[in-house]
Amino acid sequence: HYMLLTLHRDMPGIIGRIGTLLGNFNVNIASMQVGRRMVRGEAVMVLSIDDPLPSGLLDEIVHIQGVTDAFVVKL
Repeated sequence: HYMLLTLHRDMPGIIGRIGTLLGNFNVNIASMQVGRRMVRGEAVMVLSIDDPLPSGLLDEIVHIQGVTDAFVVKL
């Protein structure tokens, strides 16, 4: 199992863009948690995914406007 962690700005559309990218690359989300400190501030999302990300997908996620950084952790 793997975890995808994203640091991003709390704004409409970020979660949807990331989810769409994952779906386009056939990556299944097993679970998801999202949190923030304040409205429109910094937020974090933790996704449990079944398989490693395909090559290049992490870079595409990081280049989404509003995403600060993203990491994959193998469990």
